[in-house]
Amino acid sequence: MKATFSLIVLLTIVSIHTGLAQEKVDDLSQVKTSVENYFQGYIHRDLARLELAFDTENGTMKLPYQTESGEQGFKNGYFKEIVPKWGNREKLPAAVLAAAKLEIWNINVVSAKMAIATIQMEVGDKVYVDVLSLQKMDAQWKITNKMYIEL
Repeated sequence: MKATFSLIVLLTIVSIHTGLAQEKVDDLSQVKTSVENYFQGYIHRDLARLELAFDTENGTMKLPYQTESGEQGFKNGYFKEIVPKWGNREKLPAAVLAAAKLEIWNINVVSAKMAIATIQMEVGDKVYVDVLSLQKMDAQWKITNKMYIEL
């Protein structure tokens, strides 16, 4: 009887662990899809894909600025204003599209509702490194915050 109880407990623990591991794999895949939607939406000027990737209600991005006097800093830009601009930019030439690259350096699914991704995008003569914060909202992973540098 004691052995049966121990076996049931062990199987329950293994089942829970397997379920959590599978959920984490699913989240990782979904976060990757959001990052890819960002990249593809950005290079193809595809507003629908960008809106799949970003929290266009409350999401923000750190934008570098420099004043005429040379002072530098960062200000918040809001995806609800930025994403439509990206989606309506002039289309990129075919050669630039063909050469554009996305490298996902790291995705860390912190919990069932929060993840961080570090990526590099090459678009034309620009190379960007982005650190993206993502949150699961209504069962979808959305980029809620973005910091970037241009290499």
